[in-house]
Amino acid sequence: MTTKQKRGKLLPVICVLTVSAGLAAGCGDGKDAGGQEGSMAGQSSGTAAKGPTTITMMMPYYSTEAPKNNPIIQKLEELTNTKLNITWVPDAAYKDKLSVSLASGDLPQATVVSHIDGGIYAPSIVSGIRSGAFWEIGPMLKDYPNLSTKLNKDVMKNASHDGKYYSLYRSRVLANGGFVYRQDWLDKLGLQEPKTLDDLYNVIKAFALNDPDGNGKNDTYGLISRKGFNDLNMLAGFFGAGNEYEKRDGKLIPSFFTDEHLNAMKFMKRLYDEKLMNGDFAVTESSQSKALFEGGKGGGFISTSIRDAITHDAAIKKTNPNGQVGVVSRIQGPKGERIMASPGYNGIFMFPKNSVKTEEQMRGILSFFDKMFEKDVANLLGFGIEGMHYHLEDGLVVGTEQEKALSQKDGAPIPQLSIIGDEIPTLKAKSTPLNNKVKQMNVDNVDIAISNPALSTQSPTFTEKSGELDKIKNDARMKFILGEIDEAGWKKEVEKWLKAGGEKGLEELNAEYAKLK
Repeated sequence: MTTKQKRGKLLPVICVLTVSAGLAAGCGDGKDAGGQEGSMAGQSSGTAAKGPTTITMMMPYYSTEAPKNNPIIQKLEELTNTKLNITWVPDAAYKDKLSVSLASGDLPQATVVSHIDGGIYAPSIVSGIRSGAFWEIGPMLKDYPNLSTKLNKDVMKNASHDGKYYSLYRSRVLANGGFVYRQDWLDKLGLQEPKTLDDLYNVIKAFALNDPDGNGKNDTYGLISRKGFNDLNMLAGFFGAGNEYEKRDGKLIPSFFTDEHLNAMKFMKRLYDEKLMNGDFAVTESSQSKALFEGGKGGGFISTSIRDAITHDAAIKKTNPNGQVGVVSRIQGPKGERIMASPGYNGIFMFPKNSVKTEEQMRGILSFFDKMFEKDVANLLGFGIEGMHYHLEDGLVVGTEQEKALSQKDGAPIPQLSIIGDEIPTLKAKSTPLNNKVKQMNVDNVDIAISNPALSTQSPTFTEKSGELDKIKNDARMKFILGEIDEAGWKKEVEKWLKAGGEKGLEELNAEYAKLK
């Protein structure tokens, strides 16, 4: 899945896909209005307003050109009594634009800060918070019926700083990992959905060795992996490792220190040694792994986003109508069923005091976001405009080919604006069994989600030396899987990590953790 997809996108409104409720977009002239055009400012959700509230924003876009004259945004402005002046910045240039605007004190009133680039813990953002450059909104949230009750408190904590709230998060599925596989291959080989780690190994082995595509050749991989270690981290969760960090003896330690993480590496090394996975995984790009799976060269992959199963299933069916994708999240390991949790958000909105001059203005902006959870607005953000982007059949959202195409075009920028999650819209879409299964899994898996306990802590040393330390760790993991070092060599690399700044970083992290507790 691409970075763009991870940050959220509007799925087409079609009869075989459930549309993401994470839709939201923006348009405008990009001018910094810097104030209100009516008396809505300071009013909580539901209070009558005399005129529209002008809100300036800055957000990234991923299309070939910036959104403009977007009908969904225009309708959003109408329903929320706002005028949105949005500065759209190409994603590739967004980080630099954010840094320059922050340094010059020229940020719009609601500015997206990407979690990919450090989010609220990016050094420049931390400096801004500590110098009083951003509004603390925590004390105000109680005055808004939706913001005070419908935001996930754990996710808000993940996006907090020093135990205080300076942002609203853009919702992301909390527990979205699992094993995506070829269901038609599984059926052909007479196997069942894997339930345990042994089952997972046996399915991968069968996909590699038992001619699941029926061409009489030994030319398939059981597992497709790619560069980076997202799949290894998810696998480590099955084995009982923590999510990046875990608490032992009252202190935080990196999960890669643990035997559980080592056992996950041994599992992957076994797959590599037995040639059950693609041997060039260290240099395989995401687009290449996607092509391998959809092209029938591999039986499955460990995913951090099981929603990918839906798009892969549709792609495979274009060339193989009998092809079918399956997905499973609950794999029984030594500590039971576990899924690594995401932070629960795709970036955050922050509110600089240089452009939000008064508490009245700040409350007007919060009122706009509060209204996103109301029925008509949530359905708009989730599905678009009825009669334009979808129509109803038996009360369910359905799209014609024309509606689907328009929905995809107009909905593309929406996730950058919306703070609501998939469960919010009251409308439901006609859907496939696979999509229904994925959506239900995302709900059910919250109970087994393992969060990162260090998300709301920080260390100056880790901030400064993250690149160097990550390289030591990742190089060592790669060497172990490839058989270039053994367990003794692995332990030496852990010591190398500690001496290179890891030990000092952990001291700082634990001091911060103790303070927050």
